[in-house]
Amino acid sequence: MEIKGFIQNSLLEWEGRVACVIFLPLCNFRCRYCHAGHLIEPNLLENIEKKQVLAYMEKQKGWLDGAVITGGEPTLHGYELFELVIQIKEIGLEVMLETNGTNPLWVDKLLRNNRLSAISMDVKAPLDAESYRKVTGVDFEIEFIRESAERILESGVEHEFRITVVPGLVGIEEVRAIAAELKGAQSIALQNFLPDYCLDKDLQQIPPFSPEALEKMADVARPFAEKVVVRGRDRAAVAAAK
Repeated sequence: MEIKGFIQNSLLEWEGRVACVIFLPLCNFRCRYCHAGHLIEPNLLENIEKKQVLAYMEKQKGWLDGAVITGGEPTLHGYELFELVIQIKEIGLEVMLETNGTNPLWVDKLLRNNRLSAISMDVKAPLDAESYRKVTGVDFEIEFIRESAERILESGVEHEFRITVVPGLVGIEEVRAIAAELKGAQSIALQNFLPDYCLDKDLQQIPPFSPEALEKMADVARPFAEKVVVRGRDRAAVAAAK
């Protein structure tokens, strides 16, 4: 298995946990606001040996609570991903998966039998094909996204659905529609997009939403989830200062 990035410890990726973060390459989306294009076409990135990553976790397991596996889109790696999760669990660490929800069978396989302690799913747009195409740049079977969300909601596993908000692309009405599809979620996180390094260079010129706009979006999402969090409140001010 290729690993293209590794953060030894983080307090940000998994709330309430000290976790290392493993970045797997490749993605089946081309989201306009994506700032991880280096993982979509990862040939120029150095490969990190899995045995080195596992050895670090073994050494630090008294300090680390768990590992977050992200990408790219991790489920594209299928059985290799499944094997990695098992190996981390055998060390004695918890595992959180971050996914775009395009592979519901792998989402379900990893949720069953306590393979995952937590899962985060990015929901890119309202759950219709045209809205998803507008954000992701590809045609995709929207029922796969809906099925993954349903399996997560029914799993009883700690979970969060993440919505990246982008002026002119994903705003308050889109947040309302997405949140309604996720009724009963433990957590919905609204993430202000980062203009820097977006795949769509036009978005690099657009300032992120203001804190006030973000709070209005949070208000429309709150009836549908136990908790709604907002990330990136200060990004508009930072972008304006550049």
